[in-house]
Amino acid sequence: MKKTLMYILLITIILLLWEYGGSANNNVRMLISTPSLCYEYFLQNSNNLLVATCVTLLQSFLGLLTATVIAFFIMVLCFRFKPFFDIILPFLLTTQVIPLITLAPFFILWLGIGSSSKIAMSALISFYPIFLNFTTGYNSISKNIFNLLDIYNTNVFTRITKVYFPLSLPNIFTGLKLAATLSIVGSIIAEFSGSKIGLGRNLLMAAIRIEPELMVLSVFLSALLGGFLFGTIFMLEKNFGKWYVKDRQIQ
Repeated sequence: MKKTLMYILLITIILLLWEYGGSANNNVRMLISTPSLCYEYFLQNSNNLLVATCVTLLQSFLGLLTATVIAFFIMVLCFRFKPFFDIILPFLLTTQVIPLITLAPFFILWLGIGSSSKIAMSALISFYPIFLNFTTGYNSISKNIFNLLDIYNTNVFTRITKVYFPLSLPNIFTGLKLAATLSIVGSIIAEFSGSKIGLGRNLLMAAIRIEPELMVLSVFLSALLGGFLFGTIFMLEKNFGKWYVKDRQIQ
């Protein structure tokens, strides 16, 4: 209860200082506006802002889902054909040297200005944390478990579903939580390069039109989207990872 009151007090103080700074200084108002002006702008343009938020959320979610499916598919191939893992891992590490945000215009040219390019960019940025953490989880499995599976001649399907996935679950969810916020970033970056609607387009138009209210609201809504996706993954982890989440809480 005390922490909640402290947070409320802190937020109130920040809002009051923000309001005072924006009202007393024109430069501050041109940069970050004021809470009251942002509230008025939201009331006047709530439909457009909410539609843009929903579009960005959908693109980010589909990008995250696509990245998860691809990462899991590649890992299953690696489980089935172990030499494939040694071949693909150095290649994936090399691709991280490329600044991925510079590929946004390429996706626009390739897939068009619609949602497909935004989903592709979101998936590209989200993929690596999921795959890397899944790999880390797999490599952290004890060698004794692998030896036991070999002794009983366990088939690949049973190994994957009963051993590899469950024991890698903590790392998988760590990767998903990282990727959840990155998926929002990827979608917004792609929207910068070309989009009819979305929070990224709003941020771009706010800079062109010098609309600090639109910029602040778009940043705030982007943060809410990131928190929403992160919270969703967190709740899924509490549901599917009860066996290790409880141990963490006890510690």
